[in-house]
Amino acid sequence: MNEDVLGPFGVPVPDAEETQQLRHDELNLFDATAVAVSSVAPAYSSASTLSAVFVIGGIGLSSPSVLVLSFIPVLFIAISYFHLNRRNPSCGASYSWLSQVVHPTVGWFNGWVQIATSVLFCTTAPLLAGGYTLQFLHSAFNLVSLSAVTNTKDIAIVAALWLAFVTVICIYGIRWTTNVQWVMVVIEYVCVVVFSIGGIVKVVLMHPRHSMGFSFSWLNPLQIHGWTAAASGLALGVFFFWGWDTALNLNEESKDSRRVPGRAGIISMWLLLFVFVLNFVAAQMLLGPAAVAAQGTEVLFYFGQQFAGSWASYVMIFAVLSSTVATTQTTLLPAARITLSMARDGVFPKLFASIHERYKTPAVGTAILSFLSLFGILLTTFSTSSSDVFNNLVSNIGVLVAFYYGITGLACAWAFRKTIGQGLWANLTMVYLPFIGGLALLFVCYEVLSTGGSSAYPDLWALFLGLPMLLAAWLATRHKTNFFSQPLVSYDTIE
Repeated sequence: MNEDVLGPFGVPVPDAEETQQLRHDELNLFDATAVAVSSVAPAYSSASTLSAVFVIGGIGLSSPSVLVLSFIPVLFIAISYFHLNRRNPSCGASYSWLSQVVHPTVGWFNGWVQIATSVLFCTTAPLLAGGYTLQFLHSAFNLVSLSAVTNTKDIAIVAALWLAFVTVICIYGIRWTTNVQWVMVVIEYVCVVVFSIGGIVKVVLMHPRHSMGFSFSWLNPLQIHGWTAAASGLALGVFFFWGWDTALNLNEESKDSRRVPGRAGIISMWLLLFVFVLNFVAAQMLLGPAAVAAQGTEVLFYFGQQFAGSWASYVMIFAVLSSTVATTQTTLLPAARITLSMARDGVFPKLFASIHERYKTPAVGTAILSFLSLFGILLTTFSTSSSDVFNNLVSNIGVLVAFYYGITGLACAWAFRKTIGQGLWANLTMVYLPFIGGLALLFVCYEVLSTGGSSAYPDLWALFLGLPMLLAAWLATRHKTNFFSQPLVSYDTIE
């Protein structure tokens, strides 16, 4: 053991582990932005929740305004991530930042919420990919029977194959992962943007049956009736924008790690707002309110069909499929790096700290998280009660996202509190906007959980389960690492 090389909290690093690092200086701003926008996956998000937002009581045709309303606090959180990463670029991102500026227990719990959210998502997203794969093979090529399209076991098998595919790519290396993301981004965004614009043009020129003209009231958040409807819509809206922070978890593998990942996150937010609002407006104009509400997860497939016929619906299926696979991959990526960071700090099983000697990726941790997601796929496939629980979790997954985003926003304001008075613009972006964004998102959590009834129970369980896990981590490591007693830091200068 080399006593001159110290790891986290002054613990000497074994010689064998000194060279175990992620591949540095691999991603530029364009790569990081591609990963960020691919993580959010507009086609997947629209397919899975567009109808859900629309049918919430009090929203209806105001659904595009939910996106505008959700964008504001999440943008403030993206700014928080930029400033915190500028001071401490770590693949643990908000886990590391909260541990240092608020309290180690808060950081650990926040890391747990992110890992749990990622595993839950990687359980359900491949199932959607499996269903769309079978539907595409049946509709476009008639290679599978109609019964296979709705057979849960067949869907689970295809879902497992997709999960295995993205796991192998994640393990093989960050450059391969990014190249795959570039392909997925081009397919998805070209399809969604071109078809959305085409749908709007068709309504303006041809006035199809059940179509309707655009109204600026759709973009007015004041048209949403009631706090409960607004909070429920915001929870889904936060889910729409969830994923841009993947770029921050790849900071150790990025060029100019203190600035590039944060810039990529903010840039991706503006791109996503444009794409989402365009798609929502196009769907409402072309399909009309009744069809949007009735189609469920088939809404984009139906949109393509109404826009240009069966060929367009096949293209849209393929876009949603590529989007779903891409977002599964970019959800697995940050989870593996958060567990890597926690394991390096000595507060998570040591296996997760292993870096593949050749590929320079957290291969073991990635495989373990993928296996947990596979177990979730099998559980939801063969157990109806488990499937109901997972469905409730996913429908309210924005609550868990809003929780860890909100805590990070407040942490940023707290970390830079000593800079107040050193510059209005700096204080606005480092203290005031992060505080407002964090408070707004935590209010969304409270409102949805307090009014959600039994459908909110799975989210509460996911949060409460972190408490005994946190206690177990403290008891198991309190004599092995100084993590839970580390001194806190704050920033008293703007730079």
